Amino acid sequence: MCGLAHYFESEGLSTVLVGFVREHIEAIKPARGLFLDFPMGRGMGKPNDPEFQKKVIRAAFELLEAETGPVLEDFPEIIPVRDGRMSYALPPELVLNTDDIGDVNELVAAVQREIDALLPDYEAAVAARGRTTVGASELAIKDFAPFVSEFIKGEIPKSPRKGLPAIPLLKLVVEDLEAYYTETRTHRDGIDDLELMGKWFWEETKAGRLLLSLEAVSIVSENKVMLQIVEMSLMTPRFWSEGPLPGSSAAGW
Repeated sequence: MCGLAHYFESEGLSTVLVGFVREHIEAIKPARGLFLDFPMGRGMGKPNDPEFQKKVIRAAFELLEAETGPVLEDFPEIIPVRDGRMSYALPPELVLNTDDIGDVNELVAAVQREIDALLPDYEAAVAARGRTTVGASELAIKDFAPFVSEFIKGEIPKSPRKGLPAIPLLKLVVEDLEAYYTETRTHRDGIDDLELMGKWFWEETKAGRLLLSLEAVSIVSENKVMLQIVEMSLMTPRFWSEGPLPGSSAAGW
């Protein structure tokens, strides 16, 4: 983003960059930078707190008033990061083996019951917000779990989406499934704690169990792309500092 800021500035467009890593901003020196001491990904600060978010936006726009640059300012408020983490990370001991998976069809049925139970609250969340991040895969919500289950059963299914192979689509389905749960819960219960939300989804729901089962199968998969998806933490929220998964090369951890 710092590089893009330089490019836009060279074309006569004024830019303001907000960033979470002060050292990066200092090194690349965009014309105007606002350092946010927030958990990674929370560019406007606290969810569901428009007044706080407006303060961040105002602080960023105020940098446009600087007569010379580069300018780097620190936003005065801090959102603490727990235990050195930017967000929830699965406990290292919570790794399933393929022997732990059990009956995949029963697990899918349990996930479908969860999805059905959450549907009224999900629809209320969409109505209240006027938007949703669910839909990147373009699959129907009812098809999320069955699609994932094909991989758990050891098969790579034919992609139902023209022009997108099954494995890239799988990543989008995983994101859609998690978004369906988290959007519902954040609206229904007013939760904005990433640790609490992550613990609920990954450690308590059947959908979390389904994705952990997918991870277990992927770790021992002969398909290099499946293994890379796991190793890069694109399937489950793990962090390199907590050690590699059993059986993985840990490249990218």
